Amino acid sequence: MAGLCLAFAFGGFGMSGFTTAILGGPGGLFFGWIAAVCCLRLFDRREQVVIDGKGIFIRSHGSKRIGLRSIDRMKTDMGRLSLYLFKPSKYPIECAHRRFLYRVNGAMAREFYGDAWIWSTYLDRSLAELTNAIWTHRPQTDFEKKIASTVAGWDENGGPYADPAAE
Repeated sequence: MAGLCLAFAFGGFGMSGFTTAILGGPGGLFFGWIAAVCCLRLFDRREQVVIDGKGIFIRSHGSKRIGLRSIDRMKTDMGRLSLYLFKPSKYPIECAHRRFLYRVNGAMAREFYGDAWIWSTYLDRSLAELTNAIWTHRPQTDFEKKIASTVAGWDENGGPYADPAAE
């Protein structure tokens, strides 16, 4: 796309002049910038996403780990895992290109992207693997532990409505 825009800007399609330069130049810069970012990411071998008991680290979001208990909800869409946080201001977007995307989308940015997002297409993991890793490392509250032990008791005794005296 960058090449086509630049060819259009410099009269490669039989048209030339100030108007074609104005129309093709910004497109060439925009798509060229995207191509440059993608090329740089091809050679970046640092960990991009780390999920463990300490939280979730998303390199393209910022340097601060997001606590797993801070996640209100998650949504998957088109190869993207969107995380919605209880207090998004606690984990601000630090990377310039993500702040730019957020500003371009305006009021709908949070609903579309979430407060933090991960593109699975950039990783060697599927969305299901990412969500399972988050649920696996997320610490349970006392209430969740109590419910899990109650359900385990049901499985041992024939379900929630079983009559233990009849056995």
